[in-house]
Amino acid sequence: MGLVPRLLGAFAIVCTTGILAAVGAWAEDASSKGDPERGETLYLRYCRGCHGEDGRGDAMVFMPHVNNLTKKGYVDLLPDAYLFTAISKGGLAIGKSSYMPAWGETLSEEQILDIIAHLRRLPLF
Repeated sequence: MGLVPRLLGAFAIVCTTGILAAVGAWAEDASSKGDPERGETLYLRYCRGCHGEDGRGDAMVFMPHVNNLTKKGYVDLLPDAYLFTAISKGGLAIGKSSYMPAWGETLSEEQILDIIAHLRRLPLF
């Protein structure tokens, strides 16, 4: 492998590491800013119809069936930035179903952070 491809590869690694660090810092910041009590009220209004009152995805109002938000090894492993994108931009923005609406025009950034804080308090099964 020549010098140029090695330098480009090293540059890509440095850039990717920097981006991931920035996203990680934002994600930590996001979870500390949300108010879970306000988030619960918002969740019940906007999310319960599909994800169920307790997050288990048992509302079965829409198809396809949604994932269980309380399953160990699922939402607890997703960074807040991912959840923020899912809520604000909808399912297609994260490679999921288009049935998940984009709430970014309806909910403020603060309200989305509140919902994420509520999701983080749901018991895992």
